[in-house]
Amino acid sequence: MNISDNIFDVIVVGGGHAGIEAVLAAERMGCSVMLITAKYSRIGEMSCNPAIGGIAKGTLVREIDSLDGSMGKAADATRLHFRMLNRRKGPAVWGPRVQSDAAAYSLFQRKNLAKKGICIIQDEVTALEGHTEKPEGIRCRKNGVIYGRTVVLAVGTFLRGRLFRGQSKWRGGRIGDIAADNLEEDIRRRLFHVERFKTGTPARIVRASVDTSDLSIQESEKIDFRFSLDRSDLPIKHEICYLAKTNRNTMMAAKEYLHLSPLLAGRIDGIGPRYCPSYEDKVVKFPEREQHNIYVEPMGHRSRMFYLNGLSSSLPEEAQEKMVRTLPGFKKAVIADYGYAVEYSFIHYTEITDALRLRRTENVFVAGQMCGTSGYEEAAAQGLLAGANAARVVKGVQQLTPSRSNSYLGVMIDDIVSKGTDEPYRLFSSRAENRLYIRQDNADRRLYEFGRSLGVLSERKLLQLEVNINEAAEIEKILKKSIIDGCKAVLWCRRPGAEAERLVELIPMLSSFSRDTIFSVILDEKYSGYIKRSMKRDESRRRASSVNLSNITSYMEINEICWEAREMLEKAKPHTLADAEKIPGIRPTDLEGLLLYLAGKRSTWNSSI
Repeated sequence: MNISDNIFDVIVVGGGHAGIEAVLAAERMGCSVMLITAKYSRIGEMSCNPAIGGIAKGTLVREIDSLDGSMGKAADATRLHFRMLNRRKGPAVWGPRVQSDAAAYSLFQRKNLAKKGICIIQDEVTALEGHTEKPEGIRCRKNGVIYGRTVVLAVGTFLRGRLFRGQSKWRGGRIGDIAADNLEEDIRRRLFHVERFKTGTPARIVRASVDTSDLSIQESEKIDFRFSLDRSDLPIKHEICYLAKTNRNTMMAAKEYLHLSPLLAGRIDGIGPRYCPSYEDKVVKFPEREQHNIYVEPMGHRSRMFYLNGLSSSLPEEAQEKMVRTLPGFKKAVIADYGYAVEYSFIHYTEITDALRLRRTENVFVAGQMCGTSGYEEAAAQGLLAGANAARVVKGVQQLTPSRSNSYLGVMIDDIVSKGTDEPYRLFSSRAENRLYIRQDNADRRLYEFGRSLGVLSERKLLQLEVNINEAAEIEKILKKSIIDGCKAVLWCRRPGAEAERLVELIPMLSSFSRDTIFSVILDEKYSGYIKRSMKRDESRRRASSVNLSNITSYMEINEICWEAREMLEKAKPHTLADAEKIPGIRPTDLEGLLLYLAGKRSTWNSSI
C-alpha cells in the first residue's frame, strides 16, 4: 500500500491499550483505519504491573467486552492468576482481577490486529497537519503527511515524556522508547491547555534470586470467571503470587537517599497518583507506618522476573538495592531493571468534550493518559469510545457518550470532562452513585442499548448480547411465577445467602439456564429497592439541574454550604445548578445545601438552562 495515496477514515496514534480499542472500534464500524506506533513489538505492552481488572476496573473491562472490545478476551487468554477482590463487601462491588502473562498479552493483541487486517506503521508523529479547527491528518518523521478524516491521539506517557532516577533525567515515555516532544510542541503551539502529571514503576527482580519460602502465598481462586462473554477455554498455565511487607529497615534505607529523590527535590513538576504513590512518598507522608504491602507478582508464565507491586521508586539504583534487600526473602535479590518515574503532558479537561473530542476541532479525539487518567482499563475504555465517535464523525452522525447512572465508563467520562482531576484519575466504585446497579455481572444487559446506538457492535456480539438479555428475562419471568417456602421467588432472592445453585434446586425448570445469568438476576432482585431509589435520585437531580441560580446575589451568605464552596461559587457565579455541579471541588452536599437555601427563599425552579 502506498500510504501517501490514501485518505484514511480514522488515524489512531499510539499502540497502547487506548489505541488498540480505538482502532478496532472504528474498524468494526466499517471505517478504513491506520494505527501508528513507535515500535510494533511493543503494541499492547503492559508497561507496569501485568494485571487486568480490580475494584471498579474489573467492571470496566466487562463493559469494554460488552461493547465488543478486545481487552477482556486478551486478559482471559493470557490469565495466570485470578482473584475476586472486595469479597468482604457485597457482590455489587466485587472486583475481578487477573494476573496476565505480559508477553502473551501483547502478542494476543498484535495477532488480533493482524487478523482484522489493521494497517500499522512504525513511525513518530510530530504534528497534526493543517488548521486546528479541522486537521487533514498527521505529519510523521519518516512517512511525511498521512491524510485522515479523523485522528485519535492515544500517546500515553510519551507526550514530552521525561524519565527520572536519582539525579539522572532523560527523554522517553518508558524505558527504551522515545518521547513525543515534537507532537507536544505542536499541541502547545495550537494553544491547547497542557499540564503535567507523573507516574512511576518499581524494580524488576530476578526470580531465582528470591527465597519465596519467606513470603506469604496468594493462590489463584479456582472459580470459572471470564471477562469476555465469548467463554473461550481458559489457559492451563498458572502462577502463584506472593505477599511481602516492608519494615523499619526498608524505611531507613529510603530515608538515607530522600535528598536524591527527583520528586522531593522539586525536579519533577508533575503531580503523581494519590492511590499508587512511590515508596518514598509513603515514607514521607506516613512516617508512623513501617509496614506496607508489597505484592510479588510474576511477569509471565515461568518468567525469570518478579514485579514488586507497591514499591515504585525513582530513588538512585543504590537506594533501590538497599530497600529491596531489606524485604523478607530478598536478602540476595538481584535487580534486573531499576524503577523510575515518568513525567508527561496531558490535555486539560476544559479542552475535551464528553465524546472525547478536542473542543476546538471537528475531528480530533483523545484517549487514555492524554485525558489525565491512569490505568490500562481506563485507557482502553476511553479508546473504544474515542474510536467509535471518530467513526461517527466520518459517518456524519451525532457523537454519543454513556450515562454515568448506567456505566462506569459514563462515570469516568463525566468525572474527567466536567470537573477534571488534579492527579492521575483512577476509577473506584465509590465514584459511582448507582454502583448497586452498574455491576460487573450485568454489564452485557446494561450496555446493550448504548452499544447498539453507538454502532460499535458486530453482528456476532449483537446476537450474543440478545441471547443473554432474553435468558435473563426468561429467568425473571419464572421467578415472578414461582413460590418458595410460601413466598414469591423474587422475594426469596432478597434473603441473605441466596445463590444460583440453591435456586436451581428449588426451581428445577431453571436448570437449563446459565448459573452466571441466574446469579445476576438474583442480584437484580436483591438490590431492586436500592436501585429504584437511586434512579429516582438521578431523575430528581436531572430535574434540579435546571434550577436558576441567577437570583443569588452573594454565595458568601449561604450558611447551608461550606465556606470553601461559598468562595468557589462566588468566584464562578454559575447560572444554573448544572453549572454549579461542574465546578471542581463542589460536592453533592453543597448542591443539596443550595436547594435547601432556595427552598427557604421560596425560589421557583426555572426549567430553562
